[in-house]
Amino acid sequence: MSSTLDAGVRPCRVFAGIGALYLGFGVVVALLQGGLPPILRARGMPVEQMAWVFALYLPVGLSFLWAPLVDRLRWPFLSPRIGWIVAAQAVAMAALAAVALLEHAALPLLFALGLVVALAVATMDLALDALAVEMTGEQAKPLAAALKLAALSLGALIGGGVFVGLLARIGWGPTFALVALLLALALVPVFGLAGADRAPGARRPADGGALLYEALRRGAMRRRLGLLVLIAGAIFPLTALNRVMLVDLGVPLERIAWLVGTAQPVGMLLASAVSGPLIRRLGNAGAFAAFAALGLACLALLWWGVHAQAQGPAIAGAIGMAAVVGGLMVVCAALTLLWSVGAQAATSYAVLFCGARLAGIVATMGASRLAALIDWPTFYAAGAAALAAVTALLLAWLPSLQRENPDDHKP
Repeated sequence: MSSTLDAGVRPCRVFAGIGALYLGFGVVVALLQGGLPPILRARGMPVEQMAWVFALYLPVGLSFLWAPLVDRLRWPFLSPRIGWIVAAQAVAMAALAAVALLEHAALPLLFALGLVVALAVATMDLALDALAVEMTGEQAKPLAAALKLAALSLGALIGGGVFVGLLARIGWGPTFALVALLLALALVPVFGLAGADRAPGARRPADGGALLYEALRRGAMRRRLGLLVLIAGAIFPLTALNRVMLVDLGVPLERIAWLVGTAQPVGMLLASAVSGPLIRRLGNAGAFAAFAALGLACLALLWWGVHAQAQGPAIAGAIGMAAVVGGLMVVCAALTLLWSVGAQAATSYAVLFCGARLAGIVATMGASRLAALIDWPTFYAAGAAALAAVTALLLAWLPSLQRENPDDHKP
């Protein structure tokens, strides 16, 4: 299937449409993953209970379960992918508006609304990833992957930094109302892509019910998924728990929100800027190895910071590690985009990307339990060993995975 970019749609329109939506997605994910844990830890929640906070992120990793519906069904309005994007975004906005009005509601109700938001943005992300697969050519996919990280990083800066800092100043209701408004504005650019999304070349399969099983039945898909799962399981915990560690180190919550919460996404933006050219120059394996080497240096800073109770090195290591993990994710996302081309783009992408993401979430939940049992220096030493191991695996396995028949995972 030829990409829409190849068919004559201006790249700037495509990148503006998908970039704005990735930005909104990043804001919500940052609130769920990066904003709530330090707030609750500062209010006295034990580290071992942080797993329940990260559970709000599970729908983002489990979305591959309903990805075949996104490939198979279409709404009676707009185009196949954009119809799903608008419907899911509207549900997320409604749930956020309810959260804004229910500050003092019971925790189970707020948790349920949080799950609705997570389910909605996860579904929107499915359709958006499929749109990115179908509207970018092979040469543009590293740029599309870097754009995703850049937008998610800016969203993380807003959601995990600015909004967390504003929560104490402007209040609960206005903060969540602003998040809902931002999601509404993020929808505007994508409407210009509806015509291209209806293009005759953008065919979707008639029978989506068995696509998930078909994708998992393919040997190439399983091997590629296995590699991405191992990588995500190793790298996600290396950045997800760093703000919790800083609270334990005595760093004030406001400093975490305004310094770490904004500097980390800036570092990820820099990683997204260099990752595309780095992949073109060194290839996917070389770029991954380069980022991993920087990651080992950042883990050394984190280890020294917690060992010596030095806030400066720990903060620097946390900021640098976020950028490194962002760069590693761009390499994985570029591979996933290349491996998802076909008639079932949403399902193929979801099996790879969401499967890896789920592994990262589960690993983070387990790591939060582990961190409560061991000390932080031991935690970061184990993280360095895990990063070195998955880097060696990628360097060994990627050449054979790249040579496998690209039609092996197509129906």
